Amino acid sequence: MADIFKSLIRANDRVISIVGGGGKTSLMFQLAHAFQQKGVKVISTTTTRILRPTPQQTSGVVLYDQDNFNDQLQKCLNRHGHATVAQRLLPTGDKLEGISCSQVEELLDHSPAQRIVIEADGARQLSFKAPGDNEPVVPKITDVFISVVGLDIIGKALTDDNVFRAELVSERTGLNMGDEITPRAIARLALHPEGLLKGCPENARSYILLNKTDIPGGREEALSVITAAKYCEGKKPDCWIGASIRKDLCESY
Repeated sequence: MADIFKSLIRANDRVISIVGGGGKTSLMFQLAHAFQQKGVKVISTTTTRILRPTPQQTSGVVLYDQDNFNDQLQKCLNRHGHATVAQRLLPTGDKLEGISCSQVEELLDHSPAQRIVIEADGARQLSFKAPGDNEPVVPKITDVFISVVGLDIIGKALTDDNVFRAELVSERTGLNMGDEITPRAIARLALHPEGLLKGCPENARSYILLNKTDIPGGREEALSVITAAKYCEGKKPDCWIGASIRKDLCESY
């Protein structure tokens, strides 16, 4: 059983929404596989866009715009216990268009799926981001809200090459463009009203997951972020998590 799964998920959690940068997709599939291994039928999906998953990531992709969607989904879940659902394959051929929040609810109510894990925003495969005006796209029925930050961003410059929506990060943390990203800057964005917990439903349990603690000094950097957050104003998450999604290491604070 995945260590991260045991640390994050409770028996009655049905909808898990993941936002942020620096490991969202890996976490989504890791949690889906853990459900699958427990014999729980699970759907992985997105409410935005994701790269088309590999066979190692998913047991099958089922698209709403295909004929016999419901039959195909039921067959995949009954056979494998895990399916990735999307609206359609985009014309580029390498990305899936996500589904709506209402479709998430329909899947939970009318498909064999017992759990749904959602990638609820995009980050252009970067480790740090600020949510845009229309992000994240999180169903209200979410039970667990996980916001991910990659600790490898610490020490890098605040630029568009390193950070998704760097100007918004600047506005919300007080850093100037080009400044070095510090643990305090991550803490300030974590607790900002338009920051890492933006869009978390009122009744959802919230985590901020500081990923990549396996890099040199990573655990110490995670602790520095958490310590800095004690002196920042704003709504705190229910729990801070230091983790290496890649190595399945997880520590709660």
